[in-house]
Order: sequence, then structure tokens, then C-alpha cells
Amino acid sequence: MSDDPRSQELLTEALAGQRVCSRLMSPRDTQPSVDVIVEPTDVDGLGALLGELHMISPQVFVSCADQPSPLATA
Repeated sequence: MSDDPRSQELLTEALAGQRVCSRLMSPRDTQPSVDVIVEPTDVDGLGALLGELHMISPQVFVSCADQPSPLATA
């Protein structure tokens, strides 16, 4: 993900209304990486969210957890 202000705005807009448990920025090679843990309230909107994230960055990785994130309870 680019670290320009517009990319940051787009990420903020894409995550608006989502339950975000964590948003960490870390440098990886030459491009910064943003790790976001989202607990969607509306699973039907997950495809739209992924589409928005993919427009910000071509690399979007998704995983699923059966248990709530420990960050959610911290």
C-alpha cells in the first residue's frame, strides 16, 4: 500500500462502519504494510469491502478465525 495521504483516506473510508480491532503499519521491503483485523458485522458486505481494499492495493490477504481476536477483548 502506498503511504500517500490519499491511500490512507481510501483505507479509512473502506473501513468506515467496520469493527476494526487492529490497524498496524509496518515497513516491509520498500512498501509499508498495513495489517488490519476486521470483525465484519455484515458478512454479505464482505465482497464489497474486499473490492474496495483491492482497489487501494493489489495485494490483499484474507484469513478467517472461528474465535474472536484476542485484540478484540484487550
